[in-house]
Amino acid sequence: MMLSVISILLSSCYSLVPAGYRGIKVYMLGNKKGVSEKQLGVGRYWMGVNQRLYVFPVFQQNYVWDGNNSINFQSKEGLDVSGDFGISYSLIADSVPVIFQKYRRGIDEITNVFLRNMVRDALNNISSRMPIESIYGVHKRDLLTKVDSMVSKQTRKYGIIIDRIYTIGELHLPSTIESAITAKLEANQRSQQAQNEVKAVEAEANKKIVRSKADAESEVINAKADAEKKVIEAKAQSDATIFTAKANAESIQIRAKAEAESIKIKALAQADSIKAVGESKAMVNKKMAMAVNKDLIQYHSLDRWDGKLPQISTQNLPFVNLGLPKQ
Repeated sequence: MMLSVISILLSSCYSLVPAGYRGIKVYMLGNKKGVSEKQLGVGRYWMGVNQRLYVFPVFQQNYVWDGNNSINFQSKEGLDVSGDFGISYSLIADSVPVIFQKYRRGIDEITNVFLRNMVRDALNNISSRMPIESIYGVHKRDLLTKVDSMVSKQTRKYGIIIDRIYTIGELHLPSTIESAITAKLEANQRSQQAQNEVKAVEAEANKKIVRSKADAESEVINAKADAEKKVIEAKAQSDATIFTAKANAESIQIRAKAEAESIKIKALAQADSIKAVGESKAMVNKKMAMAVNKDLIQYHSLDRWDGKLPQISTQNLPFVNLGLPKQ
């Protein structure tokens, strides 16, 4: 029995640092009172009567401040705004001793006291320069981005890395303000809808104008093309007529020239024929005259011949042809 009690007492003097955590040993009494500079890894550690172990997670943490822990802040007009916010962050493992020395609290207290206060102060600092409509409307994302940046600058130097700060659901405003903003938003939506309808009508009208203009330009282009086509056809027809007339004229001229040449050739041929005929007649007359002269000479030779033949004769000596009758 005694051994069991002693065993229980001894086991109660050991503390565990689980996986994913780092431990810090704090001396509560004595000369070593204070924080150990050495952090503890995963394992069991002996804790004396005057010692206490704090464990810190080194994996990503997610906390939500909602309900009674929701955060209130004010707009530029001094209007109260509240909302449920969440935060995601992680600790640098080697920075655990520095974090504890800075805040002297465990991770839950650091998150729900120090980090929450940082977020609240950043919200008030930034929202105090923003009108309520911007906070509630399109610039809410800008508000959160600036809050995230401001808080990150404060925590990074101690080893706390902020991943993001975000809202859970919609921000809460006084009912009268919500009604006024809702009415204004609805009016803006109706106005925008009307503007969109006007733009749609204008767009349709512009479309019709563009279509009409295109049709008119198309007609002009077609008319111009048709006119140019007719001009080209007329010019082609005119050129063809001129070419035909010119060809006919040249043909007539050629035929006339050929005819004239033919007539000339025929005339020359006829003249040559006549000339040839004339020459033939002259030749006949000449031959006849020569024959007559020969007979006449023969006649006179006979008429004057005394009937004596020459004693000596040559080839060139004329000799009277007695014209003996053929036997």
